[in-house]
Amino acid sequence: MVDLAPAPVPTSAHQPSSRPTPLRVVLVGVAALTVVVVALLLPVWPAGPDMGSTHYMGLLAANQPWNLLLFMAVPVILAETVAVTELAILFRRTVHPAVAALNRYAGLVGGFWFVGIVVYLTRHAVVPLTTAGAWRGWVDVVAVGFYLLGVVPLAGLSLLETRVVGAGWTAEHRLRVHATLVGVFLVVAHVAMIAGMVDPGVAGWDPSHVMDDGTTMEGMTH
Repeated sequence: MVDLAPAPVPTSAHQPSSRPTPLRVVLVGVAALTVVVVALLLPVWPAGPDMGSTHYMGLLAANQPWNLLLFMAVPVILAETVAVTELAILFRRTVHPAVAALNRYAGLVGGFWFVGIVVYLTRHAVVPLTTAGAWRGWVDVVAVGFYLLGVVPLAGLSLLETRVVGAGWTAEHRLRVHATLVGVFLVVAHVAMIAGMVDPGVAGWDPSHVMDDGTTMEGMTH
C-alpha cells in the first residue's frame, strides 16, 4: 500500500524561525527608545518668518537649510532609494549584493529616523498647536497628519529588515509586504506635500484674530 501521508518537513539549522529571537527584539527596542529619548531632549529649533502658509510648509521653510534636509530630504531620499532598489529586486530577483544591502539599510535607517521626527514634532508642534487651537484649517491638519503618518510604513520597513516582524516569512511574501509599505509611504508623503502647498485661506481658514474687546486684527496667524 502506498503511503499518501505528507512527508515530514525536514528541519535545519538554516531554516528561519517563525519568531524573532528575544535578543533581536531587545536590541531593536533599545535602539527605538534611544531615538525617542534623543528626540525628546532636542530643543525646539527657531522658526522663520510666518508667511501664513500651512505649518508643513512653514516647517520646511524655517531654519534653512537644516529643516529641509532633516525633515524632508533625508526621509524622502531613503524612501526613494528603497523604491528604486526595490524595482531592481522585483524585476531581477537576483541582484548585486550592494543593491540588496542598499535596499535593506535604507529601509532600516528610514524607520528609526522618522520615529525621531514624529516624536520631535509631536512635542514641539502637534501638542502646542492643538492646545492653543492654532491649526490653520482642515488642510493644515491633513498636511501635518499625513506627513506624520509616514512613520507607519517606514517603521514597518525597519521591523521587517530587523526581522522583528516576518522572521518566518518566505522571501516572496516579505518582498510583497516590503514593496507595499514603500508604496504606502510614497502615497501619504505626496498627500502631505500637496496639502502642505495649499493656501489655508483658500481652504477656508480665516487669519484674523479676535481680541479681548471683540475687535479683529488682520494678519494674526496664531
